[in-house]
Amino acid sequence: MGRVVRDEPVVPPPVVHDHPVHRLMVIPCQVHHSDPGPVDEYGDHPIAVETTTDAYCYMWQSTRGEADEVEHERWQVAFKPGVEVDANDSVTVRGVLFQVHGNPWPVVHPVTGFETHIEATVRRHQ
Repeated sequence: MGRVVRDEPVVPPPVVHDHPVHRLMVIPCQVHHSDPGPVDEYGDHPIAVETTTDAYCYMWQSTRGEADEVEHERWQVAFKPGVEVDANDSVTVRGVLFQVHGNPWPVVHPVTGFETHIEATVRRHQ
């Protein structure tokens, strides 16, 4: 079976600027975004640029538990489209620092095809 090659560029979905889920995003937060720099002499990519952006979010706890007397918890954070957040970042919500766990994903409405928000999994920074 042959491979299908498309010549069209990948076009991101259109963005919704007024969706009901946006009404939940009333919690002030700060996104601490870091961009890695060039490779250093040890083969690492140290942080070259770090910026902090004020935003509004909605947050809910997805899991919590305890293993070997160590507590762990994960939260989901929703941002409006356009907020720059990725796996290298951290988020401060109500004075608590959380580390983004994995790549956030743009949520696309299944019927309209519009991006409604960005969702990220975070863990409380120890």
